[in-house]
Amino acid sequence: MTEFSSLQQAREAAGLSLEQISALTNIRPGVIKDLENNSVELCGGIAYARGHIRSIVSAINQKTPKSFKVDADFLVAQMEIAQGEDGRKIIDRLAENNVADKPKEKKRMKFRTLASISAAVLSIGFVAQIAVSNVSKINSELAPDTSNQEVQKQEIAIASNGVNLVVTGVNGKSWLGLTNADGDQVFNGQISAGQVATFTDPQLIKAIIGNAGAVRLNLNGADLGVAGADGEVVRLDFDANGQL
Repeated sequence: MTEFSSLQQAREAAGLSLEQISALTNIRPGVIKDLENNSVELCGGIAYARGHIRSIVSAINQKTPKSFKVDADFLVAQMEIAQGEDGRKIIDRLAENNVADKPKEKKRMKFRTLASISAAVLSIGFVAQIAVSNVSKINSELAPDTSNQEVQKQEIAIASNGVNLVVTGVNGKSWLGLTNADGDQVFNGQISAGQVATFTDPQLIKAIIGNAGAVRLNLNGADLGVAGADGEVVRLDFDANGQL
């Protein structure tokens, strides 16, 4: 199966064709399609790709509601990772685009300095033991389990008698945008195969799904099956009584 890139999913979820994006950005449709295929060959390299992607995202955001906004930095970082442009770690490349905090470089400490503070460290050992115990408890609740492929869950806890929508990634990736009855953004991002995300609202959840065949829906305990066909963009509304 063909995997749809985040850039393509964002464009299709916004309801814009390659020609429409081209008219808004003055970027040739062939170049846009090449970028959607995670290639920078037609645009002339990763440096040009960064600017093109930001122009495309700007055009998409201008044509969509405030509740559905695409993060240009995230898409640029994904393209850089796909190109493997240098030997840096992924976290460093994401940090360059403000997607993640850049890890601080550790400074080496001389042995003499270590010896001078050893006494102070021992004197607070009891307090440190209590702190470590608390931190370990918190980390055990928050840290993801990378030893297997258990599903990742995102929950927004609210009234139990409202809408409870569970989205499960079953094949590839899908772009998902969710808003509530007031038009406020509930979620805007990707769901990958193996991920499970739970969303609840007292009244209404409106969904835009960029690759309907890649996700399975469960509403208030009822299995609705996959959201649609592979590559299909669907718009669905759900209330406490079911799908509207």
